[in-house]
Amino acid sequence: MDPFIAQSVAAIAADTVSGAVEIAQKCAEILARAVRSRPMADRADVQREILTVGRALIRSHPTIAPLVNLVNGLLWRLDETDESEAALRLVDETTNDFRRRLHVHEAAIAETTLRLISEEATILTIGRSTTVRAALRHAQRAGRRPRVICTESRPAGEGRMLAGELAASGINTTLITDASAATQVAHCQLVLVGADLISSDGLINRVGTYPLALAAHATDVPFYTLCSSEKLLPPGYRLPPHPSMAPYQIWPDAPPGITVQTAYSDRTPLDLLTGIISERGISPPAGIEAWLAATHLHPLLRTEIMEG
Repeated sequence: MDPFIAQSVAAIAADTVSGAVEIAQKCAEILARAVRSRPMADRADVQREILTVGRALIRSHPTIAPLVNLVNGLLWRLDETDESEAALRLVDETTNDFRRRLHVHEAAIAETTLRLISEEATILTIGRSTTVRAALRHAQRAGRRPRVICTESRPAGEGRMLAGELAASGINTTLITDASAATQVAHCQLVLVGADLISSDGLINRVGTYPLALAAHATDVPFYTLCSSEKLLPPGYRLPPHPSMAPYQIWPDAPPGITVQTAYSDRTPLDLLTGIISERGISPPAGIEAWLAATHLHPLLRTEIMEG
């Protein structure tokens, strides 16, 4: 791997505050640069570079499905040619289209979410989803006056970042501790969360999402995930092990004898969701199975990433 590309991958791995869409956009740029970083003799060379760099990017954020779908889409497109120059053009076209669709889908999701936001709704969110942020800003521009409650989302503090971004947009914003989030749900009209991925096994998102979903279910507060099709995990793909959060992020000077254990994300069963908001509109959780079944995992991605 080219040293500059390796540094870019390392920077992606160290990014614990960007949302899944932001990470995916950066990874698309890295993959497009990677195949131009050295001469490619033929399509197979391009394919190998996509697999090498793509595998490293996926392992850097193993629960972010858009990375899997990006590499998967590139591999299917590369099957269309044997020539290196044509393969390079296909990589450019596919990565550019991927970035464009992320923006288009985010805008479509924001428009659909607007229908759920009443004039002065109190809305709770967790982490720092750029899709949720776009939906809330769109609501504010449309004349709604939501009050948004953000969890701080320790240890990286993504929630603090989101709170600052929303407040700068003129949105009435409150920041709360993670521990108090579940008790705040009953005082809200809506819970909106982002998504790293959705599979038949559930929604994977920022740790703390599952208890929020349980609290919303117990208090009959609508709970939606804002999730474009890029975040649907292709059936048959087995997630790599998710690295543990560095202990120093939780307790920098923990005394001997204490094991610090936590995670970046958790899994929420689909039956706890009121609905899934995508570029196609609002779908019931049960309806996602047919959509998942329509996606196909490339054989090389299966062997190179699942078994590598």
